[in-house]
Amino acid sequence: MILELDPIIEGNVSGETLVFVQGWPDDASLWDRLVGILSARYRCVRVTMPNYAGTREVRWGHSTEEIIEALARCIRKTSPDSPVTLIIHDWGAYWGHAMHARHPELVKRIACLDVAPQVEPGFGAALGIILYQGWLALAFFLGGPVGDWMTRAFASAIGAPMSRDQINAWMNYPYRNIWQDIFAGRGRQHFEDYWPEMPLLFVYGTRKPFPFHSEAWVDHVKRTGGEVVGLDCGHWVSQETDFDEILVRWLGATDATSI
Repeated sequence: MILELDPIIEGNVSGETLVFVQGWPDDASLWDRLVGILSARYRCVRVTMPNYAGTREVRWGHSTEEIIEALARCIRKTSPDSPVTLIIHDWGAYWGHAMHARHPELVKRIACLDVAPQVEPGFGAALGIILYQGWLALAFFLGGPVGDWMTRAFASAIGAPMSRDQINAWMNYPYRNIWQDIFAGRGRQHFEDYWPEMPLLFVYGTRKPFPFHSEAWVDHVKRTGGEVVGLDCGHWVSQETDFDEILVRWLGATDATSI
């Protein structure tokens, strides 16, 4: 069965289309404040991924391939005549960049939050990533009350804004997928030569145990005329009021150049 995402469409029907894609463990409500700010000028499209927002839709979730292609279909459906602006965070950044790499005609500019397509972790960071992703992958496979507890405990430990009753083990399938892809030799297939030349904004939080981006990515964004901002915050950059001004300014400055 082909995965179809259910778009939530708000805002100026004549405005340019902004597509918001979030990651773990969030749903489309992550963007409520930003959509409220931007909807007078832009047409805002959001999606909630399967098994998120407290739902248990498909026990084993969906593959990376299914998510990428579902996102592409959603963009074609909601903006059939013109490319969109992606505003993407966490796994949403991973899926959004991978979708753009495969379907470049669908996207005209990208605001990427905290997770870049190019990551070069040192030994300590790599170990930390393996440990926390392994914890969530194990929670996914266990499922049930134990898996749910493990997932909610980790969300609490890192200060995820999502309500705990909306979090369950079934939403952890991206962590299953990434390790399946790595072990199958597909870990870098989407980003091997992915260095987009378009208006780019990369905003990351500086108060984290380790970054989810490489210096090469930062240099690329700057070299191509994009903007890089490090905010004094954690992973959820979109929840910072300082980010609102950064995004609004960047959108206004690139409206005329994102063709």
